[in-house]
Amino acid sequence: MRRSLSLALILLIAAGVVPAPAQDRARTKEVVVGLGAEPRTLIGVTIVDWTTNNMLEHMYDRLLDRDAKTLKPKPMLATGWKVINDTTWEFTLRRGVKFHNGEPFTAESVKATYEYMANPATKSHYWSASYWKPVTAVQVVDDATVRFVTEKPYPSLLDHASLTNFLVLPAKALREPGGVEKLQQNPVGTGPFKFVEWKRDERLVLERNPDYWQGPADASRVTFRFIPEFSARMAALLSGEIDIMKDVPPQAVEAIDKSGRAKVRSTVSSRINYLALVNLKPGPMQDVRVRRAMNHAVNVDELIAQVLKGRATRMCGPMAPTNVDFAPVECYKHDPARAQALFKEAGVDPTKLALTLDTPSGRYPLDKDVSQAIAAQLQRLGIKVNVVVNEWGTHLDKIKNRNTGDLFFLGWGPALYGQGTMDPLFRGDQTYSSYGNNKALEDKLARATTLVDAKARAAAYAELQKMVHDEAPWVFLWQQHDLYGVASQVEWSPRADEKVWMYEARVVAR
Repeated sequence: MRRSLSLALILLIAAGVVPAPAQDRARTKEVVVGLGAEPRTLIGVTIVDWTTNNMLEHMYDRLLDRDAKTLKPKPMLATGWKVINDTTWEFTLRRGVKFHNGEPFTAESVKATYEYMANPATKSHYWSASYWKPVTAVQVVDDATVRFVTEKPYPSLLDHASLTNFLVLPAKALREPGGVEKLQQNPVGTGPFKFVEWKRDERLVLERNPDYWQGPADASRVTFRFIPEFSARMAALLSGEIDIMKDVPPQAVEAIDKSGRAKVRSTVSSRINYLALVNLKPGPMQDVRVRRAMNHAVNVDELIAQVLKGRATRMCGPMAPTNVDFAPVECYKHDPARAQALFKEAGVDPTKLALTLDTPSGRYPLDKDVSQAIAAQLQRLGIKVNVVVNEWGTHLDKIKNRNTGDLFFLGWGPALYGQGTMDPLFRGDQTYSSYGNNKALEDKLARATTLVDAKARAAAYAELQKMVHDEAPWVFLWQQHDLYGVASQVEWSPRADEKVWMYEARVVAR
């Protein structure tokens, strides 16, 4: 019934009939964004998850922002910064900014946000991932000046401050009894939109903050609809139920562009996609020869051409060229004979391998389809692969609880600087890591984070990328190309850093 209804709506649009809801939203300046999953929390600096934080950054501001074109840090709640010494950064804060509850934004807000992350009870991914662990103290100089003191030199601090790693929370509301629980139910930030409603498994509704310090948004209301399946999101876009669709399937681009209802907007993303080869528990993936064999067995170029229709850029190592610390490494060639030789060297008969591959569905471009295609490729060598398709929240829980199968599909981004990719993914104690037990690699990672000299840091990360390539902890896949379906009444352009921020959107009645 649901599939028939979607088809009927598409036929109406093909006939030139645009449903009334889209016209009504254009008049009231509401934007509806279709995403693959709902948020995991409504309080900032808690969970490393793009889906969650994309919604949260509409309500919260970052300490620093990123320039949409250069991707370099720029002022946001902090108007400037300087290095006091090798272990002290000082930020000058914007005056006159207020949280949605009227509480003033000051240096105490920054300190309270840091303390919330550092509290073990919070179980913040941003703390466990070591993004902010190198900071030993946040010092309030005065209401508009705050200092971050680090244990060792920490040049990545600016990068962390300019991403969702530091969405600033209200100090007074956070510190009062039951404050965390209240903010979970009714989030309070300084951002361009205020919380209205979260209806589980259905939608999150926000309304324009008329007192936003950068000026009020053009959109009066933003509603995030949770639609896991790509086909259902596309039907919702074409029927006028939503205005922006994340991850248009490549084969649907022409249909959307010809619909008269929407156009596809694309960008090469900083996000990377990979197939993790889990070595954190007993199994064949603990042997580097098996992991290298898997890289030779999977035909990445074929996946890009046939499944993604060319809408991806192949990666040969753990970083893509958009990452400032990128260094090229040689690609693993698709070579089934070499894969067979490596399996034999490891004493593994691929025809007797039975592997489990965990994948989300609807989170990344054609993620389920990619995973099933990988399974089919491995079957050519006789490897049996059971593809387990997970709801997004379940997929994340499996990864962080170490309950996945031998393989899992994941994306990581925005992947803009070395530490933000390498530390959380190649240290065995990190939340989303699939690889560990390599002290030499972890020691080099720890050293790289402290290097202030640009040449020394570049050399360190080049060495690390070669080490990771040789260890083959993943099947290295691609840099993601993002395709968005955007309704004709919405003017908005996608960004390489994946900031889908409706403050940048304009709604125009057609």
